[in-house]
Amino acid sequence: MSEAPSETAGTPFLQQSDFEKVTQIVTAEFQVEEALMERSVPTYYLKQPQEAKQAFLRLLKNLEANNLIAFLRRKDGRIILKVAPKPPVKPSNVMINWILFFATIATTFVTGYLLSEDLVNPFIGGATFTIAIMTILGLHELGHKITANRQGVEATPPYFIPGPPSVFGLLGFGTFGAVIMQKSYPPNRDSLFDIGASGPVLSFVLSIVATVIGLLFSPVRFSSELLPSVIPFPLLFTLLAEALVAVPQPPPGRPYAYIALHPVAFAGWVGMLVTMLNLLPVATLDGGHVSRSLLGEKARTALSFLSIFLLVVEGFWSMAILVLFIATYRHPGPLDDVSSLSTSRKLVAIALIVVFVLCSFLYYYFFLLLQLLGF
Repeated sequence: MSEAPSETAGTPFLQQSDFEKVTQIVTAEFQVEEALMERSVPTYYLKQPQEAKQAFLRLLKNLEANNLIAFLRRKDGRIILKVAPKPPVKPSNVMINWILFFATIATTFVTGYLLSEDLVNPFIGGATFTIAIMTILGLHELGHKITANRQGVEATPPYFIPGPPSVFGLLGFGTFGAVIMQKSYPPNRDSLFDIGASGPVLSFVLSIVATVIGLLFSPVRFSSELLPSVIPFPLLFTLLAEALVAVPQPPPGRPYAYIALHPVAFAGWVGMLVTMLNLLPVATLDGGHVSRSLLGEKARTALSFLSIFLLVVEGFWSMAILVLFIATYRHPGPLDDVSSLSTSRKLVAIALIVVFVLCSFLYYYFFLLLQLLGF
């Protein structure tokens, strides 16, 4: 997950004396229809049509030398470019990141220890769960961070969020995930998409690896009665379990088989859950970045309500409440909110929808619907 910066409210405005210099920089890249100082902000109405994506990137580089940034927006059928001083970026206090990192190591170790039971030595179980889940979460956020750096976007190191383990009959993971904070805007929709998509792609791949390794060490046990499933399983997790776990002939009197998940397999399950939740097309979740770059701001409300509905259907009430809260915040978008997303990224967006479905529990309700319809 990555948080986007807020709008640049409160940034200092340029003076009239700067207007001519800024205008020269802008007109070197764009054909300008009208130029004016609007509320002390150099504002330019651009002629249409003209190529904007590469020209805007060049403009940003030229403005950088003067500690300026630009915003490109479409309003009432016109393309408007505004130039403003670059907001100052506050340095990060990395001590907080390290404290949260080691705290999350402790809580995930306790989780793995409790999950081990008689499956494996609890210290080994705690250590392997911690390594697996911290790798999934850490590389997820590192993917955001590396991509942000490549796109010239200021971002903090990852903040790991410790959480409660599985105690008192409640399901806990030892962590609430991790997040980086963006301190500046992505240049365009391509950059916004790349930052949003990079984390889920990595966590998806790593979750598969952890699931495969964990399932190979997960024993099959038998019961005399049908035991309710403690957790629902994502579609991909179910497919991997069916492919990798061999169920032997049940002993007499115990016809029901179930898989006792190794802590590493459970880390793979958590990784798929995190990937699915992050891909929800809401606000500053990773899926919010992707949907914002693909569909713009107009689809925000509909996608937010759809996400909340899916969470309620799947039983994630607490996450639904959180999504309802963050959905009230408008996504600021990239600096260039006019240029469209590249075709290759649109194809990747389709792949991300497939990833979302594979990591979700929607197939439960699909089969339930078929049963209700008599199939």
